Amino acid sequence: MSEQSTVRFEQNIAYTARQYVFGPVLSRRLGFSLGVDVIPKKLCNLDCVYCEVGRTDKRAMRRLEYLPAKNILAEIREALAEKPTVEYITFSGSGEPTLNSKLGEMIRSVKQMTDIPVAVITNGTLLYMEDVRRDLLEADVVLPSLDTATTEMFLKVNRPHPKLSLGSIVDGLRKFRQEYKGLMWLEILMVKGYNDSDEEIVLLKQLIENIRPDKIQLNTVIRPPAESLAQQVDEQRMLEIREMFGERCEIIASFAADARQSANHFDTADILAILRRRPVTPEDLADMMRVPLQEVQGILDVLENNALVVPYRFQHKTYYRPIENFFSGFCG
Repeated sequence: MSEQSTVRFEQNIAYTARQYVFGPVLSRRLGFSLGVDVIPKKLCNLDCVYCEVGRTDKRAMRRLEYLPAKNILAEIREALAEKPTVEYITFSGSGEPTLNSKLGEMIRSVKQMTDIPVAVITNGTLLYMEDVRRDLLEADVVLPSLDTATTEMFLKVNRPHPKLSLGSIVDGLRKFRQEYKGLMWLEILMVKGYNDSDEEIVLLKQLIENIRPDKIQLNTVIRPPAESLAQQVDEQRMLEIREMFGERCEIIASFAADARQSANHFDTADILAILRRRPVTPEDLADMMRVPLQEVQGILDVLENNALVVPYRFQHKTYYRPIENFFSGFCG
């Protein structure tokens, strides 16, 4: 690619990449989902060893309008005007969304824009706060997480902000379930050698029986984690754990290719928006965006040649991640 073409290529990314909205992508839990990021990258109150976004470098507990709600809503409105095939509008992204003090206002505004259901993926740590629970009441599906039943394991796996306690988190989940009329799907992410023992599962099951989620969704380390010590639990053990939790429990399936033709426009900016939030394989991208693998790989090759992404290996698969210096200059 010539120098002049490269400049045009970079300008195209600069002007077309949305800062807050990404997708639609194929989610293992929610189908085709339009993602909404309401927090700066890796602003969180946990520093989980398994986090696919990376280590937490901005730890916080205060609820503030970290990103402007009016700009986020404008991007959602713009994305919906393109009439994408979407099953959920999902507040999630690269930090803890409930830290944004305008989350409730944004959920209510989206509900006025569209009949598409709203989902919120959260670590559930702030549900002990009444205003956080109130903000989430109008969401159609809330997907909190709870990985451990003991303080010792909570400190090892989730590495929380000093002001957080496991007891307050469990109490918040229980109170939210009592107040909330929508669907609550609780995720547990299993890390080999940490929270996957029988003793831990038995204690965790006791806590969850008092929370009463509609579903328990088991996950494990499938993308490159923040720490190399976080290893995947094998399939047989996951099946055993599912049996221990009972009939409401399911193992979250891997991405599966969808036979439908793509109904959504996609370009380099869409791919980069996804990569900014998590490392993915070319196969993941093809399935997420419902396009041929060859098309996706061609775009990744161009991005790599322009020094915008870099490939690396994890568990015998090739993943791509963006070169952040470029993004900090162009996409805020």
